[in-house]
Amino acid sequence: MHGQIPVNQSIDRPKLVVGIVVDQMRYDFLYRYWDTWGNGGFRRLLREGYSFANCTYSYFPTKTAAGHASVYTGTTPAMHGIVGNDWFEVRTGKPMHCVQDDSVSSVGTLSDQGKKSPGNMWVYTISDQLRLATNFKSKTYGVSLKDRGAILPAGHSANAAFWFDTETGYFISSSYYKSLGGKLPAWLQQLNQNKMVAGFRTGVWNPLLPIEKYEQSTRDSTIYEASYMQGKAPVFPYKLSEYKHGKYEIVKRTPFGNTLTTEVAKALIKGEALAKGKETDMIAISYSSTDEVGHEYGPYAIETQDTYLRLDKDLEDLFTFLDTEVGKNQYLVFLTADHGVLEVPQFLKDHGLPAGNFSNHQFLKDLKSFTLSRFDSIPLIRYCINQQIFLDHEKIIAHKLNMQTVLQEIIGFVEKQPQIMNAFAYGAARPFPAIPFLDRYEAGYNKDRSGDIQFTLFPGILEGSRKKGTNHTAPYSYDSHVPLIWMGWKIAPGEEVEPIHIEDIAPTLASLLHIMEPNGCTGKAKKIPLRK
Repeated sequence: MHGQIPVNQSIDRPKLVVGIVVDQMRYDFLYRYWDTWGNGGFRRLLREGYSFANCTYSYFPTKTAAGHASVYTGTTPAMHGIVGNDWFEVRTGKPMHCVQDDSVSSVGTLSDQGKKSPGNMWVYTISDQLRLATNFKSKTYGVSLKDRGAILPAGHSANAAFWFDTETGYFISSSYYKSLGGKLPAWLQQLNQNKMVAGFRTGVWNPLLPIEKYEQSTRDSTIYEASYMQGKAPVFPYKLSEYKHGKYEIVKRTPFGNTLTTEVAKALIKGEALAKGKETDMIAISYSSTDEVGHEYGPYAIETQDTYLRLDKDLEDLFTFLDTEVGKNQYLVFLTADHGVLEVPQFLKDHGLPAGNFSNHQFLKDLKSFTLSRFDSIPLIRYCINQQIFLDHEKIIAHKLNMQTVLQEIIGFVEKQPQIMNAFAYGAARPFPAIPFLDRYEAGYNKDRSGDIQFTLFPGILEGSRKKGTNHTAPYSYDSHVPLIWMGWKIAPGEEVEPIHIEDIAPTLASLLHIMEPNGCTGKAKKIPLRK
C-alpha cells in the first residue's frame, strides 16, 4: 500500500508511534476554535499532517471504552466485545465494567481502582501486533486519567498502562502487568510525589484568554451549564479548593487533568527510554478532561473552549518535547477521538432546533409495568442498558410464552414512546423498511453482551433526564464524526474528504509499519501520501 522497500535497504519505521485520543472531541472543534489556537498544537497537526475530514464511527453506542477499543483493534464491538463502558453479561446475569478484573490487584495504591485489565477485550490491538512483529522487543504503554483510556489501547501484551487514582492523586497500575513486579517504576513514583497534583487541587481555574475573546462560545454562566462546584454558579474563576466531593476528582474535571497526563507521558517516554532501541516503540495517550468538562458544561460553554485551548498548549508542549527527545520526523503521531457530543437539548430548543431528553429511569419503570400487566405479572425484563432491553428467557420458557409475541408486544410499547424513533429485535429478519443506521447497530451487537431489543432515539434526543450539561451515545453525526490526523515521520501534508471509519486506523498504521493488522481487524488500510 505504501510502497515497496528497495533491495538491500532496511525497513524504514519511525522510532516511536504516539497514538492520541481526545475524549469527546467532535470534528468541527478543529475549525470552530481555529482563531484562538496557537501555532504548535492543532494548527501544527493540520499544517504538517494529513487530515481525514470525514472520519466516522460505524457502530453504536459511541462510548469511551468502545471507541478506544475500536481505534486500536481495527474492528467494532461485534468483534472485540467492548460494547460500552458498562454492559450486562448475558451468560452470568451480572453487570460488567469494561476493564473490571477482580483477579488482579492494584499497584501503587491501596484502593480498588487498580483492579483492572484488558481481559474483557476479546481480540488484540495494533500495540499487541507491534510487540508480536518485533518478537516483543518493542515497548508499548498506555497513559490516561481514565483506566479504560489507558488499558484498552495499550492492549494485552503491553509493558504497562497507567491511570489516575482519584483517592490518592497518584497515577497507578495493575498487577496484570507482570513487568512492573508489583510496584510502580521509579520515574512514576518520583512524579507522584511532586506537588503538581496538589497544586491543581488547591489552585484556581481562570480563563486563558480575556472572556470577550471566547466568541465561539456562549456567555459565562448560562442555564445550559451545570457546575462541579456545588452551590456555586458556573462562572470563572473556579476556586478548586472549594470542591467538596472526592479527594482529587476535581483534577480530572478541569483542563489541568490533561496537563498532568502530558507530564506523565513525557516522563514515561524518558523514564522507559522509548525510541532509544532498534525497534519501534509505542505510547497511547488519552486526554480525558475534555470529556469531563464537556459533559458538565456542554460544547458551547467557555469552560469547554478554554479546556481545548489549554489542550492545544499541552499538545504543543508534547510535540516540542518529542522533537527534542526523539527527533523531528522520527516519530509518527495520529490524533482522533473516541466519540463526539450532542449540544445541550435546551440550548438547541432555544434556537428553534428539535431536541429533547429521554429518561432511562422512567422508561424502564413504565416498561416493567407494561410487561407485568400484559404477561400475568411475570417479570420479563432483566436489564436495560445502551438502549437495549434484555429479556428473561428462562421465565419466558418456564411460563410457555411465545417469544415472538413477547417481542412484538414490547416493541409495540417501546415505539409508542415519543422520543423513540423505532425498535427492532436482534436475531430476527432485518426490518423492512430498513431502520436508519441499522448497519451501525449491527456492528455494535454482541450476542454475549447485547440485549434482545434495540431501540433508537430520534436525532437531538439526549439519553438521560439531566437538563444541564450533555452526553453522547447516538449513531448520528454529532456523536460519530471525529477528527483523524496523521503527522510526523514521512507523512506528507494534505487532506482527504473520502469517508473513512474509525476501525481503519489500526490497519492503516499496520500498513505504514509493514506489519500484520490486529487479529480481529475488519477495517481497511487507507493510503496516506508520504514524503520521499
